[in-house]
Formats: sequence, structure tokens, C-alpha cells
Amino acid sequence: MKTQESFLAASRLFVRHGTHLAASVEVHPDHADQVRMSFGDALSDFAVVDVSKGGIGLHSSVFLPKNLKVVLKICHTGPAGAEASRPLTIRAIVRRYTLVDHRPSYLIGLQFVDPAGRDEQELVGISAASKTAAAAGATGGSDHV
Repeated sequence: MKTQESFLAASRLFVRHGTHLAASVEVHPDHADQVRMSFGDALSDFAVVDVSKGGIGLHSSVFLPKNLKVVLKICHTGPAGAEASRPLTIRAIVRRYTLVDHRPSYLIGLQFVDPAGRDEQELVGISAASKTAAAAGATGGSDHV
């Protein structure tokens, strides 16, 4: 019998790359007249925990309702480890959420509005590259003999 975890993993369309990037969230202009966030400063306290070609996973203390369009600003480091010159701007739609702790703490699944967008592709590339580099470091991926 399959567990729920294995069932979810088998039904995913894209490989997810674990990461940890700081992010802030704004309500997309399309939904700004429908949703107002009460705590403006709390909207900068998000963490991107995984990335795939189809979307991202966020960890948050703020509840975001299903089907809400949001704009994320994600800070990242460049190839040399320095802060990138500009944050990535990602447009996404909330597709699922799970309350993971009583604090509250949520795990929020977002789908990219434009998966072929420049910033979306750059984010996927950054996450995949950092996962590959971490795996090479963990296995002693040195070419020296």
C-alpha cells in the first residue's frame, strides 16, 4: 500500500529542488481590490523552501488563501556568492496550503503564472545548481586524485 507521501511524489510533474531563500510577497494587482493584508511588515517574512519548473513552496507565518495571485520578490546570491544586483520578481497563484504548526506556520504551494518567464527560469536554474553543488560537496566530488 502506498503512503500519502509516496503517492504525492509519484503524482508530481517536476522535480523539486530544496532551497532556502528569503522572499517578500505582495498581492497581485488583479486581486488587490479583493484581498487586503493586515500586517504589511509580515509580508517580508517568507522563505522559499523548494523550487520546481512549475512553481515554488513557501514557508510562512501568514495565511494566503487558495487561488490568490501574488508577486514575490526573492533575494538571492550571484555566482560569486555576493548579493545579486536585483531581486527576482515571480508572479504566482496559491494552489495549496498546509498548517504545519500551531504558531501559526504554513507551507504554501504556488504555481508560476508564467513558467517560461526570465526570473522564473533563473530561479529554477539557481536552485538546481545549488542542489548539484551541495551533492558534489557531500560526496567529495573533487577531481583531484
